[in-house]
Amino acid sequence: MVNFPLTAEQKELQALARRIAQEHLRPRAAQIDRDATFPVDSIQELGKVGLWGLTIPREYGGRGADMLSTVLVIEALAQECASTAMCFKMHLEAVNPLAHLATPEQAERFLGPIARGELFMSVASNEPATGRPMQSLAKPVQGGFYIDKAEKAFVTSSHYSHLFQFLANHEPNAPSPTAFIVERDKMECSVQGEWDGLGMRGNDSCHVTFSGTIPNSNVVGSIGGMADVRKFHLPFVFLTYAAVYLGIAEGAFEEAKRHVTGRTFLPAGRSLAQVETVQRYFGEMMVSIDRTQALVYSAASLADRGAINDLIPFQTASVAGDETALEVTNTAMIVGGGTSFAKRNSLERYLRDARAGVVMVPQDDLVKLTLGRAVLGVS
Repeated sequence: MVNFPLTAEQKELQALARRIAQEHLRPRAAQIDRDATFPVDSIQELGKVGLWGLTIPREYGGRGADMLSTVLVIEALAQECASTAMCFKMHLEAVNPLAHLATPEQAERFLGPIARGELFMSVASNEPATGRPMQSLAKPVQGGFYIDKAEKAFVTSSHYSHLFQFLANHEPNAPSPTAFIVERDKMECSVQGEWDGLGMRGNDSCHVTFSGTIPNSNVVGSIGGMADVRKFHLPFVFLTYAAVYLGIAEGAFEEAKRHVTGRTFLPAGRSLAQVETVQRYFGEMMVSIDRTQALVYSAASLADRGAINDLIPFQTASVAGDETALEVTNTAMIVGGGTSFAKRNSLERYLRDARAGVVMVPQDDLVKLTLGRAVLGVS
């Protein structure tokens, strides 16, 4: 789509992700969606080619990829299977603070095995009751922190992950939570139920209750230091969400293109691609995708240059990705017609997958409110 300048290494990673997406994600995507099963095989393929360690520094065995490369990889995966892309995105999101702040001991215990495809991560930060201070408490005890039945909601890859980035207060009403690494095999991690979503049906985003002791050596950064982590972590969160939903839009666009170029419009005997209304729809979809892709890539390039203090470019990119996915998948369903509603192609899957963006944390309504207040100079 957009002819954005890429380095040889960025092109190489993009090509690798596209190959994996075509060869491994695309053939499995429909069944993952139909059965609401976690994409184990697809995720493992990503580990085999070293992408679990995409953002881990090379000195620890990772690929040391920059932000734009990360966006390119996630975008390519989401074009073929949004569930796999989201699970992988949440893995990278969980790894991100550790990749920046790991002690030498943590790097050896965690970063090396992650880069080798031995440990997979996810994020356990959201709680069942939103709109109130964090309830999870990690009480200081000898040698570490004790948590007792701390509940986390919508934990992606909940049954599969070996490690979790876990957020909790170290004392009641702490001004900022602490980031911990929870090792599944050393804690009691009780997963409630099975994931059954409208879209993103392979995400395995279940509630998880955590109990046990987290050793001092599993603190990421400092006690109560999540506020410091957020300055580099939030741009990553916003941009990787944007990449998923941009990829969904592109996947729907390509599926709709295959559909209309391969269908004959009777009784005129013309291809659907020759119908002017269809042509206009494709022009609209292309404009929407191109402007969002340019915005997301530009924001990622800003992050790579260290311009991360102003969150507006990253927040804008995230909202744009969500809204483009909604717009394009809806239009793609229109040009797909009854065939799409009968589930004879993947357009309705893209439509359902796109619906998650506006409600996933951070919700678009809240982000727009933040953007508006920033522009107007009000609190």
